[in-house]
Parts: sequence; C-alpha cells; structure tokens
Amino acid sequence: MKENSMTADFFGYLRENNRVGIRNYVGVISDMDNVNPIAKNIVDNVQGTVLITDLFGRKQMGVNYDLRFKTMAGLGGNPNLAAVIVVGLHKPSAMALAEAISESGKEVECIVYQEIGSTLKCMEHGVRAAVKLVKKCSTMRRTPLPLSTLKIGVECGGSDFSSGIAGNSAIGVASDKLLDVGGTVVLSETAEVMGAEHILAKRAVNQNVANKLLKAVEEINQLSEMAGVPDIRKSNPSVDNKKGGLTTLAEKSLGSIQKAGSKPLKDVLDYGEPIPIDSSGFYFMSTPTPACESMTAMAAGGVQTIVFNTGVGNPAAHPVTPTIKVTGNPYTTEKSTDDLDVVVSHIISAGMSVEEAGERIFDEMIAVANGKMTVSEILKTTQSAISIIGASF
Repeated sequence: MKENSMTADFFGYLRENNRVGIRNYVGVISDMDNVNPIAKNIVDNVQGTVLITDLFGRKQMGVNYDLRFKTMAGLGGNPNLAAVIVVGLHKPSAMALAEAISESGKEVECIVYQEIGSTLKCMEHGVRAAVKLVKKCSTMRRTPLPLSTLKIGVECGGSDFSSGIAGNSAIGVASDKLLDVGGTVVLSETAEVMGAEHILAKRAVNQNVANKLLKAVEEINQLSEMAGVPDIRKSNPSVDNKKGGLTTLAEKSLGSIQKAGSKPLKDVLDYGEPIPIDSSGFYFMSTPTPACESMTAMAAGGVQTIVFNTGVGNPAAHPVTPTIKVTGNPYTTEKSTDDLDVVVSHIISAGMSVEEAGERIFDEMIAVANGKMTVSEILKTTQSAISIIGASF
C-alpha cells in the first residue's frame, strides 16, 4: 500500500447539501417504463450523462408506489449526479419526482411526452437540455476532501468457495480501513445474512439495532412465505453458488458478511433509506439478494461507489455508483479478466495475505474516488432495478 494512502485526502465534488460526489454525471431518469426508450436515446446522444430506468412505473399503488418513488428520488439525489433530467409521460408524476430530487440542491429539468407531443420532439428537447447541463456541470472542479466523507457499498454475486476465504475477506479488510478513518460502509442483501444474522447482531451498538436486524431477516422469511416458498433457505444457495462449491445458506452467509469487516453495526436501514450525512460507520441496508436491486437501493441511499466481489463471475454494475469488480477465484481471474478491476486470487494461488489484498482494494477505492474509471464505466455495462413487492394494478 502507498505510504500515505491511509491519511491522504481525495478530490471530489462538494454538493450544495454537503454530500460529496466522486463523479459529475448528469442523470437522465425515466419516470415511467413507457418513456424508457426516450431517456435512453437522450443518453446515447450526449456524453457525460447516465441512464436511470426501471421496468415499472404506471399504475403502482401502496408500498410499491412509495418504494419506487423514494428510490427514484434517492437515485436522483445521489451526490455523483450534478444535475438531473426527468423524462416522464405526463406532467404530474414528472413534476412530483423533479421536486423531490430538487430538495438535494440539484438543478432538475423535465421532459414530458404528453406536453411536448412526440418521441422525436422529446428526444430533441432532451438532448438540448442535456447538452446545456453537461456544459454547465463540466465547469465544476474537484476539491480536497477527507476520506471520512466516503460512503461505500459492499456487494457480492456469483459467490463460490473463494468468496469467504479470499474476495469477501479482502473487501472486509478494506472496509475496516475506511471505517478506521471515519468513512461509511453499507452491507445489504438480507437473505444472504441468514444463518449468520446472530453474528452480525452481536456487533450491534445496542439491542435496538440488533432487534432491527433480526426483524429484517424475519420479514424476508414472511415475504418468502407469502410468495409460496415456505422456507427460503431451501432456495439458496443458487445453482451457480452450488456449482462454485457452496453447500448451505449458512456457509454462503458466513462468507457474505466478511465484506463488512469487523466494526460495530451502527444501524439498520430500509431499502433505499438515506444514509445520514452527519454520521459514519457500518450500516446494514435491508434489500433483496439480486445484485441490481441491492445496488440500486444502496445508490439511492447515497453511497458513492460499490465494491463487488464475484466468485464464478457476475457482470452487474450500477450506473450511478462506479462499481469496483473484485475476485479471489484463480479460475475466474483467467476466464473473466476483462470484467475485473482488482484481482486478489493470489490469496489462494500464490500465498498473498488477506491484509495485502485488502490494501490493494482500499487503494483502488481511493483511486476510483479520485476519478479512475472502472471497467463497467468504460464499457457502459450498467443498469438499475427497483424491487417490487406484490402486484402492479
């Protein structure tokens, strides 16, 4: 590790609401699924923009409407976005989302199909608005900021035999290093702490936080039963997990929680709930297991980057938060090297210590915070997905 990496500031963007960004994107957010193609065409034609879409939007009610709106507003408010364009079908929904996002201090513009009149006209208006905002935002400059302002999400997908003993454990070392300098780490995927929830609960700062964690696990059990799956533990590990050498959910979960290091659990957050600006530490966010849904929730909560370990391989990455892909599997290193940002498979194949591997990941986190692009950013292989509970109407 570089001699000064534990004490050096990084250079980021200080936003109006005192949050800190590590990117300066203009976000193009599709308010409804039926205008997703218009939003995509705007992004395809303007450098410096990122696309944020979802598969739903129309006729959602109750918990699904609330969850989706909160998440979309959180994504728009993420500090990696300097400004936002909301693309909507009709004015009421577009304006409601724009107003929620504007509370973060960002400039927000709306492109409303039913007001403008056609797809081509919307594309023209959207491209013009995006060009204007990108030009304006490109004048913003990075400033020195303390590492304590970094908030990272830790994720895994395609877990296998190597995850717990190599990739996830190395990420855990990096997590502890960031926590030691006052940063924030967010662990998610509630079903993937089952069998290890008692270990996380013991790390809670008080009994109330421990109870919130155990309640989140029980709620996942209840949702599973509502969906007709009496025991979620029988559906996990997944087929690729088993192929990679995992045999039980507890084994998978014991590896999964390694990503979060060893520090006290400060609080448990709901899906997409904002991470406190004036607080730091280790948080758990209750999300489903699928990586795209989980990363979307953490991005909506305000993390600036996600460190993602994969055992047998997983291409998922999020458009708002640069996603650092890691593996500790020597076979995946050889097979999927084009997708990887940090390789720590030498823990298994060449005697590298977990501590040294963690230092590599920590240094990469700082480099990405300073502007180094991840593979998924370069290839533009990113997407968002918001969880849905029950039916749409």
